[in-house]
Amino acid sequence: MSMLKCGDRLSPSTPSEHSRSLSLYPAFKNVIRKRRLFSRGDRIVAAVSGGPDSICLLHLLQRLSREWGLEIHVAHFDHCLRGEESEQDAVFTGGVSRDLGLEFHSGRGDVRTRARDMAVSIQEAARSLRYEFLDRVRTATGSGFIATGHTADDQAEEVLLRLIRGAGLPGMSGIPWTTDRKIVRPMLEIRKSQILEYLDSEGIGFRVDQSNYSETYLRNRIRMRLIPVLERHFNPSIVRTVNRMADMLQEDSEVLETMAEETYNRSVRTGPAEGMAVFSTDALRSAPPPIRRRAYRKALMELGLFSGRITGDHLRSIDALVCGKAPGACCTLPGCRVSRRYDDLIISGGINRPELPDFQRASRVVKVTGPGRWPAPVGGTWVDIAVTEISREFRRRDSGQMFQPLWMDPGSVRFPLILRTRRPGERFWPYGASSPLKLKRFLISRKIPRDIRDCIPLLADENGGIVAVVGIEIAHPFRLRETRGKAVSVEWRRAGEREPALFLR
Repeated sequence: MSMLKCGDRLSPSTPSEHSRSLSLYPAFKNVIRKRRLFSRGDRIVAAVSGGPDSICLLHLLQRLSREWGLEIHVAHFDHCLRGEESEQDAVFTGGVSRDLGLEFHSGRGDVRTRARDMAVSIQEAARSLRYEFLDRVRTATGSGFIATGHTADDQAEEVLLRLIRGAGLPGMSGIPWTTDRKIVRPMLEIRKSQILEYLDSEGIGFRVDQSNYSETYLRNRIRMRLIPVLERHFNPSIVRTVNRMADMLQEDSEVLETMAEETYNRSVRTGPAEGMAVFSTDALRSAPPPIRRRAYRKALMELGLFSGRITGDHLRSIDALVCGKAPGACCTLPGCRVSRRYDDLIISGGINRPELPDFQRASRVVKVTGPGRWPAPVGGTWVDIAVTEISREFRRRDSGQMFQPLWMDPGSVRFPLILRTRRPGERFWPYGASSPLKLKRFLISRKIPRDIRDCIPLLADENGGIVAVVGIEIAHPFRLRETRGKAVSVEWRRAGEREPALFLR
């Protein structure tokens, strides 16, 4: 049960402790200046739970605001996990804010429902809801930054926790001082003991979350059992040592992240948009494995697919697709699907395949009696056939694109025609080729994935000869002879909408 420590002394303060508490504010101000976390006159959202760390942060920021002209907003989020205690935390934090003359913003969210819906842990769901709320407050108040009360002890706990779970260099870099989401952590060099001494000496009250003492959580066991053992038997300064290591690794990681971003920008072909991004496997393979893995992580983050469920093993699975020999391989990650299409790596949200029509329906043969919209043999798509004026579009051709319009000589096309799928062993004479070749060989040369080849609509004459591989290529005998006048246009379209084409390089 949470307890209110309002005005109570934790223990009698010695002169040395009082001196250390007085030095906390100068150290706080110095690290903000040294790290350039924010500047004079900035507007800042202070994330305050009511616990000792965030209450100390709030008082230090309020004190600094008198010197630097800061505008402080207090934000408190109720995770709805501890019933009445959570409500009391909100009441307490609101009272502190009013006493300091600061604007108070409160929010709440159903963490258990979020965890269930997203298939994530309670801690991860709480974190995502909390930061979403804080970002809304930052936007609503026009603030430049969100300040949190993470301490040096939190940093040590986080690094040790990630070590136990087998993190790589990004994980071992710990909690960053700043993030792209405008989060700043000005107390990362301050020990918990310093905070408690400061609050005690100043007579400042705070709330205690009893769940922080439950050994159900690994983080709590690290704090209460592992770190004391390390301090007592191995290194009395283990917290400072781990923090120093995290700082050095962060610097190394920043260099690698810059290299990964260059690789990402060099390899991305389309997106990220509409839950999907496409990358060049050749460009990715030109980078070393650690850079590639960071590029995959960036792609997942850009698509909003990166979560605590994505591990190093998942990133290595993506790398196996990129570097492997199977041109149509795929793997499923928590919440997303990654597939290889020859020289393309496609990352998409969900485990379905939104980039393709539904090809599970049974194939059929469709008789085409003339221009119009005709159902494709498979997939719930359509084939539009029209006699129209030749436009400049007929010159724009991309051998790696599906769903591109095709143009044929109207004098060569004789209705009725047939829409069907491919047959074993049949041949096709692609536009520009010297002679016919096996249709399978043509599809492979265009890098059409194996699982799609049986679903592509073919436009054929009544004798079985292929007039066009719809969306991909026309047969050479049906090519345009003139660049002006009329043409027969053929286009493969999804039902009810005109969607972006899928590139299959």
